[in-house]
Amino acid sequence: MIKKPSSLESTASMIDRESDVAYVMDCIVEADCCSVVGVSNIGKSTLMRALSLPKVRGKHLNADTGDYLFVYIDFNLTSQMSEQGFYEVVLRDMLELLEDRQTEVELRAALRQAYERVITSDSPFLVPLAFEDALEAVTEQYSGMLVLLFDEFDEVFSEIDERVFVRLRALKDRHWPQLCYVTATGHALPEIRREREVGEFCELFAPHTHHLSPLDDAASRTLVAEWTVEEEVELTPEDIDFVLQCAGGHPALLMATSRVLAAAKEEAVWRPASGSYAQVREQLNSDAVVRLECAKLWNDLSPQERETLILLLSSHEVTSGLDMLARKGLVSAAGEARPALQETEGVQVFSGLFEGFAKRQQLMRHRGPQGIRIDVDSGDVWVDGELAPVLTELEYKLLLLLYGNLDKICDKYQIVESVWGESYIDEVDDARIEKLVSRLRHKIEPVPEEPRYLITIRGRGYKLVGPD
Repeated sequence: MIKKPSSLESTASMIDRESDVAYVMDCIVEADCCSVVGVSNIGKSTLMRALSLPKVRGKHLNADTGDYLFVYIDFNLTSQMSEQGFYEVVLRDMLELLEDRQTEVELRAALRQAYERVITSDSPFLVPLAFEDALEAVTEQYSGMLVLLFDEFDEVFSEIDERVFVRLRALKDRHWPQLCYVTATGHALPEIRREREVGEFCELFAPHTHHLSPLDDAASRTLVAEWTVEEEVELTPEDIDFVLQCAGGHPALLMATSRVLAAAKEEAVWRPASGSYAQVREQLNSDAVVRLECAKLWNDLSPQERETLILLLSSHEVTSGLDMLARKGLVSAAGEARPALQETEGVQVFSGLFEGFAKRQQLMRHRGPQGIRIDVDSGDVWVDGELAPVLTELEYKLLLLLYGNLDKICDKYQIVESVWGESYIDEVDDARIEKLVSRLRHKIEPVPEEPRYLITIRGRGYKLVGPD
């Protein structure tokens, strides 16, 4: 199902990330693969889509740098999480891109033939060969470089067979000057998957892993100004200062804060004459969108990063971890965007809203009762009083479904509808559900091979049970 761009996405596309675009384009010119890493809703997809736009490419590429074929692939649109599904969506987007190129008749025909072989073949050997034939056709018939922009790459990289990435590495080695990959993920690739088999693929990106920071002050103000025009609302310079103080440079938080503030002004909930934004700040702390965005940011952090952030906010000594938070743009020293932080003096959390959210998580850090407990505000999962590892989006959706039906059986149809969506009822098979359940068990079960909480009811489904 194709996602219609939201107001946030259409507005954010106007915001200049020139230095980020320049970095990625410089890598592409040198045929070096690049990994774009950023926290939730920081603008990874906006950047990836922008790279495929002719007007953006025109600023960085010219006749001297060669000809390029940019193919943007959104892996949220993958029909199935498998090797075949991976090749299908890549070739589908390549064909769509070449549809209007009348000069590429032979290339389109070769790609169409390879695409049909991928989607119709039952052989696990013929499917990757068809994909390789397609890339061979591109490199033989197209004089320039093929640039594959892999957006929303996290789940694909973590789930599908490692042989896909072994082949991608081999194809890169074979066609080095003519083939380049750019990935967009929430975490650096080696943090997502650590198997030896994918190590050589990760090596392609190791020298060029680029972390997206929140928008700077000027870009944040531009984004808010564009939003006010689009939504036909008025915010004073003092209002915009308040928005930036609350949201920092996080696009989604900027939009949410602006919306709540504009609604408050319209409804006269607060009094401008008082010079206080306290009531608006209270509304922001309870706003569903704000809480969701903060929870996503919190869930993106590793347990060590959360511990570091809590220690920082508690004015305790921090011995490690600040550098990674700084690379993610979540903390910075005054006047520095990406410092090499060695001490906590002058270090600030990028957003007042996220800082408040993190402080509330600190208050909730206590041993709970036995069993599974979910903090829906932060997305934290506690197992027998201990914080569980961070769950992926699909794992979290599955656990929420089971948690909401504690001690009741959830069948395949309930799981697919809640986790993947109703449109995937006929697409997701039992094996994919079992694989997701297995991954979740490894994060919430003390002994995954002998589950105590996530129980299989053979022939009927799964259920989450309370402690004995």
